[in-house]
Amino acid sequence: MLKVGIKYCGGCNPYYDRVALVKRIADRLAGKVKIVALDHDRIDLVLAVEGCNTACAELSQFDGKKIRVITYPEDAKEFIQGILG
Repeated sequence: MLKVGIKYCGGCNPYYDRVALVKRIADRLAGKVKIVALDHDRIDLVLAVEGCNTACAELSQFDGKKIRVITYPEDAKEFIQGILG
């Protein structure tokens, strides 16, 4: 099972409900993806959920890890398809 940590932006100008989107992603990928804390010792991927295309979340602490960035709900569809194949 792929262990995914969620990193949210600061939420200063979100165009959509980021938390609800992550819930939909988790529900859709149940059994394939497990959402874990960002400090989990065996994280496979960081999913940066940004509220707009400014994408301001600080990600440097995750250097060396796989990072995917979502700036709009449409990006989530691509992420899901990439996992499901």
